Amino acid sequence: MSAAVASDLGKFAIKFFLRRPDALDLESMVPVFHRWIQAHAVPGILIDVADYGHLPNGPGVVLIGHEADFFVDAAEGPLGLLYNRKLRDEGPFADRLRSALRVTLDAGVRLEEEFDGAVKLEGGKALFLANDRLVAPNTDEAFAALRADLESVFGALYGGRVELHRDLRDPRRRLTVEIQGPGAIDLSTLRARLG
Repeated sequence: MSAAVASDLGKFAIKFFLRRPDALDLESMVPVFHRWIQAHAVPGILIDVADYGHLPNGPGVVLIGHEADFFVDAAEGPLGLLYNRKLRDEGPFADRLRSALRVTLDAGVRLEEEFDGAVKLEGGKALFLANDRLVAPNTDEAFAALRADLESVFGALYGGRVELHRDLRDPRRRLTVEIQGPGAIDLSTLRARLG
């Protein structure tokens, strides 16, 4: 099963957190995401914007796409930008992860630009979530199957100094891995490192 986890996992999410969550009013994201649709600012077919900002610790504001969604949410930890890949790309998992990370970083830098730098994302810490419990259940075996690719891809971003911590609080939750780099870093720096 372990080899199948990395080869089959196509549904996953990556999240970077805001340095100051109070710096962003969720309502302000609705027109931003609408502009992204009009300008084709992020890859993929973009469909609509949904505002769930009234729900505490919920999905926030969502830019709904065909292949992937973008959230500014507080459902998975503090407020941040979450890229949720819904359709599987071709190629090895490390390549799919790198591609999703590139899209996430591009969107994060664009988000910061939308607010003229008043909103900043912290690049030194990220969250990886496997969104397919059948392919990647929240088990030691599934985590072990993804670990080498997570360390390789995120390690390249952080100069080889990366720590992975699997969330063990509730085995019923989806497989969630906190990725910790060596310290605070800007998303634009990470994007440049990724190429």
